[in-house]
Amino acid sequence: MNLAKQLTPPLLELKNISVGYGKKIIVKDVSLNIAPGEIGCLLGPSGCGKSTLLRAIAGFEPVLAGTIALFKQVISKTNNTLAPEHRNIGMVFQDISLFPHLSIEDNICFGIKHLSRQQRQTRVKQLLELVELSDSAKSYPHQLSGGQQQRIALARALAPKPKLILLDEPFSGLDAKLRETLVPQVKAILKQEKVSALIVSHDQAEAFAIADKIAVMHQGEIHQWDDAYNSYHHPATKFVANFIGTSKFIPATTVCEHCIETSLGRIESKEPHGFIAGTRVDLLVRIDDVTHDSSANYCGTVTKKDFHGSSYTYELILSDGVTILCSVPAKYDMKHTIGDELQLKLNIENLVLFER
Repeated sequence: MNLAKQLTPPLLELKNISVGYGKKIIVKDVSLNIAPGEIGCLLGPSGCGKSTLLRAIAGFEPVLAGTIALFKQVISKTNNTLAPEHRNIGMVFQDISLFPHLSIEDNICFGIKHLSRQQRQTRVKQLLELVELSDSAKSYPHQLSGGQQQRIALARALAPKPKLILLDEPFSGLDAKLRETLVPQVKAILKQEKVSALIVSHDQAEAFAIADKIAVMHQGEIHQWDDAYNSYHHPATKFVANFIGTSKFIPATTVCEHCIETSLGRIESKEPHGFIAGTRVDLLVRIDDVTHDSSANYCGTVTKKDFHGSSYTYELILSDGVTILCSVPAKYDMKHTIGDELQLKLNIENLVLFER
C-alpha cells in the first residue's frame, strides 16, 4: 500500500455510531472511514438503516452514541450536533428537489449567493460544462429530462465546493436504461471534482458501478465495509454472501482441508477452507458456478424457468431437496420445461463456507 495514502487522515470518520428514535435503535455501533476523493456506498435492503445513517452524517439526526468527524473535527456526538448548514456537506436527494420557478443557472447559484456575481457565473459555467449541459443555463427544470435534472441537482450540490457529498437513492426514480448511463457519468463527475461521496442504494449493480467501497448493511449494522470484489468473492457473513450476487446455499461436509462433499459431488479448492474434517457447512453457490453439462453425473429437476433475453435462469431441486440456480444462454437452451431433469456440474475454485 502507498505510504502517503496510509498517512492521509480520513475525510469522514464514524466511530461506534448509534442512531434511533425514542427507545428504538435504528443504527447500531457503526464505524467506517472515507478517504479524500473516495466514493462509498451504504448498500442493503429497505429498512436496514441506510438513510438514517446518512441523515445523521448530514446533521439531520442526532447520534445516541459514538462520534462523527469530518477532517478530524467532531461534528456529531451525544447531545452535541453541529447544524447541517455548518458542516460543508452537500446533499442530493431521491426526489431531486430543484426549484421549479428558478432557472437552471439560479438553481445552481442557490448555495453560493455569498460569492460575487462574477464568481457565481464562473462556477456555474464550470459546473454546466462538467455535467455536459452548457446550453441549459436559462432553461427551467421541467424542460429537462430526469437524467439531466439529476445532473443539475449534483451540480447544485457541488457548487459550494463541499468536502463531502451525500446522495440518498439518487437514481431510484429513473428507468433502468437511464441509470445505466447516468451512474458512470456521476462517478466521473465526482472523481473530476475530487470530492468524496457517500451514496445510499439498495441496488448492488449500482453500488458496484459507482463505489470504491461498499458497506453492506442489515438491521442497522454494517456486516462488511470493503470493495466490490471482496464483498462478492470473500463475503464476511452469510448475509453478505446471500445479499450480494444471485446465489443459493447447499449443505456440505468437509473431507479434508481442501475438499468438501456435496449432493453434487466432491469439490476441491485451491486454498484451505479453514474447517476441520467432518464439519457440517453451507456452501455458497453462485448462479455462475453452475453449468448445464449433458455429460455430468448429477442432475436437478426444473421447478422454475425465467427468460432474461440472452439467457434463461432455472431453479432446480436436487436429490436432497435443496434448490439451486443455473443460467443457460438462450441460444443453447434445449427447451427444458418444469419437471424436466437438467444435468449439472459445479465449477467452484474458491469455497465460501459457513458453519451450520
